[in-house]
Amino acid sequence: MNLIFGAWHYNNNYSVDLSLQKMYNGLRKLPHQGHAFKTTSEVGFGHLSSGSTFSQCHRDDRPVYLPENQLLFVSQGRIDNISQLTKKLGLDHETRTSYSSDFVLLQAYRKWGRNCISHLRGEWCFAAFDGQTQELFIAQSPTGYTALYYYHDHNGFYFSSSIKGILQIPNYSKQLNEGHFMRQLTLWGREDGAYDTFYSNVFSLPPAHTTIIKNRTVKVEKYWNPQITEKRTYKKTQHYADEIMELFVAAVQSRICGDKSVASTLSGGLDSSAVSYTAAELLKRQNTTLTTFSHVPLFTSEILQDIEKEKSVLDETPFIHDIVNASGNIDSILLNSANYSVLNGMIDFLDIYSAPAHGACNAYWLLDIYRSAAQKGVEVLLKGEGGNGSISFAGAPHLLPVSISAFIHNPFSFFKSRIAKPVVQTFFRNYLSKRNHKKSSLRKYAFNVFAQPARLDQHGITMDFSAIDDIQRPSPDDIQQNKELFLNLYNVRSAIGAASGQYYGLELRDPTIDQDLIEYFFSIPNEAFFDKHFNNRMLVKQMMRGKIPDRVLFEKRKGLQSADIVYRVKAQASEISAAIEKIKNSTAASYYIDIQNLNDTWQLYLHQPYVEPYQMQNLLKALQFALFLHTNFD
Repeated sequence: MNLIFGAWHYNNNYSVDLSLQKMYNGLRKLPHQGHAFKTTSEVGFGHLSSGSTFSQCHRDDRPVYLPENQLLFVSQGRIDNISQLTKKLGLDHETRTSYSSDFVLLQAYRKWGRNCISHLRGEWCFAAFDGQTQELFIAQSPTGYTALYYYHDHNGFYFSSSIKGILQIPNYSKQLNEGHFMRQLTLWGREDGAYDTFYSNVFSLPPAHTTIIKNRTVKVEKYWNPQITEKRTYKKTQHYADEIMELFVAAVQSRICGDKSVASTLSGGLDSSAVSYTAAELLKRQNTTLTTFSHVPLFTSEILQDIEKEKSVLDETPFIHDIVNASGNIDSILLNSANYSVLNGMIDFLDIYSAPAHGACNAYWLLDIYRSAAQKGVEVLLKGEGGNGSISFAGAPHLLPVSISAFIHNPFSFFKSRIAKPVVQTFFRNYLSKRNHKKSSLRKYAFNVFAQPARLDQHGITMDFSAIDDIQRPSPDDIQQNKELFLNLYNVRSAIGAASGQYYGLELRDPTIDQDLIEYFFSIPNEAFFDKHFNNRMLVKQMMRGKIPDRVLFEKRKGLQSADIVYRVKAQASEISAAIEKIKNSTAASYYIDIQNLNDTWQLYLHQPYVEPYQMQNLLKALQFALFLHTNFD
C-alpha cells in the first residue's frame, strides 16, 4: 500500500522539509518499506512505498522532479489500461507490460496535462505542481478505495492520502468539526458538507474529484458524472446480463492480474459470492486457489432461537459452503472472532480511521478479516461492497411499465407499488409528512442514539425532521437519482477501505464499483433489474445462473451483519461497562453524548432477555463516538 503527501508554503514561516517530516511522523507506523521526499524552494511531496507495487523496469524515484518542466509529481495506485495507454503515449511496444503505473501516470500527465484523467482506468491518485504557472493539481480516480485529505490556511496548502499526515502538520491545531460530528452521529443531513471531516478545516477530496490550488485559492470540482451516460434499451433483459457480465469479468481480471497474492471476502450474499466465484474461476486457469475470508456467528445456538431469523439470514455459513462447493477452487477460512472483542474492534477502528463510523458494531469482524488476511501474507483482498449500486441493484418497482404479467404473477406487489404507492405519493404526500412527523425513522434514530438534547436543539435537528426525510428519500420518479445516491454514500466506504488497507498493508479492491461497470449500470433502464414475474435484483441472478447455486441466488431474506452482536456484547459486558465508566469523566464526551442515558440503557439491556440488534447497534455507535471525543478532545 502506497501513500502520498505534500506541502506548499506561501511564505518562509515554516520549512517545507519540516512539514514533510512532521507529516511522515504521523504515517510512519503504517507498514511500508521506504519513504522519500522531493522539494523545491516552496513545495515538497512525500511518498511511502510498500515496495511491492512497482515493476522492476522504470522504477523512477518517487516523487519525481523534472527541472526542464519545473514539474514536481507524485502518485499512487493502480492503472488497469497500461497497454492501451502506452500505445497512445508512443512508448516502446516490446516493454509495455513492464511499465509501472506511476511511470505511465507521469507520462500521461506530461502529454495531456489535466485532461489525462479522462484516459485513465483503475484506482489512483496523483499530485502535480507546475513551477512555471505556480499551480498545484490533484486528482482522484472515479471509484475505488482511495482517499485524500487537505488543509489550507494563510501559510500554505497541505495534502495526504491519510488524514494522519494532516493532523501532524506544525500549523494545525486539532479541533472538532461539531456540525459534521452531529450529522454523522444522528444521520441528520449527512449529505451536507460532502467534503467535511470530523476535524475543523480538514477536508476530504472524494473519488471523481480534482482540486486546483492557484493564487492561494482552492477550487474543487467533480469531473465524472456517469448519470449522463447515453442510455441503451434492449427487448430482452438477458442482453444486459450478458454485457455486464463481460464487464464484470474484466473488472475482476484487472484486479487479480500480476504477481500479488489474492484473496477475497465471502459473506454468502449475492455480491461477494459473484466476486469470489468469478475470481476463483479466473485463478483456476493459473493453477491458483482463491482463499476467502468469512465472518460467521460465534453464538450459533442462541441465534437459532432469535426472532430476527424470520426476516434475515442470521448464519450464512451454509451459503458460503454452497459457493465453495460450486467453485471447487476456493479455500475457505471461517472466522468467528472468538478472541477479538467488540470493544477492541471499535477502539482499533478509531486508531485506524482516526474517526468513528456509523457501523461501529461491525468493526471487530471487519478488522479481524483484514488482520487475518495480512497475517496469511495476502496482498490484494477483493470485496463486493459496491454491488448494491451495480450488479445487484434492487431497482424501483413503482417505475416499471404497467404489465399484465406482473399483476398475474404477483398481484399484491403490483397493487402496492404501481397503484397504492403512486397515489399516496401524489395526493397525500404533504398530509402524511405532517402525520408521520413524530414517527419519522430519522427522528426516531436521532433520539435513540444518545445525543445530548441541547446539541440537537443547537443544530436545529429537533425542528427539522420533515425536511430531513425529504433529503434522505430519493425522488420517486427518477431512477438515476436512486443510483446516484448510492455512489455518494459509497464515498465513506471508500475512505474507510483506504485507511484499513494502509493500516494492514493490504490493497482492497472492489470489482463491483469498477468505472466501466458503473457507467454501464447508469446506461440501462429500471426494467433490467426485474424479471417477468416482478422479482427484482435479477441482473446478478441472470449473470450467475448456473454458476452460483440457486439457494444462494434466490434467497429472499437478506443476511444480517454481526447477527449475534447482542449475545457477544453481553458476554463481554465487563469491557463495555469499563468503557462507559471511562467516558463518564470525559468533558468532551458528556457535552455531546448523554452518558447517563447511555449507561442506564446499558444496564437495562444487560437484564433484558431479548434486545433487538438495532438497539445494541445504536448504543455501540454512541459509545464509539464518545470514545473518539475522549481520546482526541479532552
